[in-house]
Amino acid sequence: MMDTGYKRSLRNFLINPVYQLKYIFWVGASGFALVILNAGVFYYYIRENYAILVELSPMTEETKAQLYSELYSIMIKLGAGSILFLVLVALFGVVLSHRTAGALYHFNKIFNAIKSGQTSARIKLRPSDDFQEVAREFNEMMDALTEAKTGK
Repeated sequence: MMDTGYKRSLRNFLINPVYQLKYIFWVGASGFALVILNAGVFYYYIRENYAILVELSPMTEETKAQLYSELYSIMIKLGAGSILFLVLVALFGVVLSHRTAGALYHFNKIFNAIKSGQTSARIKLRPSDDFQEVAREFNEMMDALTEAKTGK
């Protein structure tokens, strides 16, 4: 097997870091806000009802302390799950933004090639990239312009 020197890394996924990191920031910030809102509402209502049930129950203080400790443990586990969720959302954001940024990078490269006189240049995207229809329409437009110019 031939080594082409191409290795997958975060640098390969960040084609347009400004665009992609801004995209990831807004997706992550939205997810973070929803996680905080959900955790706040959950904790407020559970803690309130839990306190009423525990305090009105005929239990020893050690048992009550154990129940509060378990509630705290549940909150820690939910927090850890939320952090894992946000990390997965950020990774998913990198992959999705790569599909868009890669296509835009290729569009820009082809536009510059055409601008420098290479009118035969056409956009060829990977099957998983976004903007497939735009690329097809652009290529058809360039074919029509080339035919009109050559008179075929």
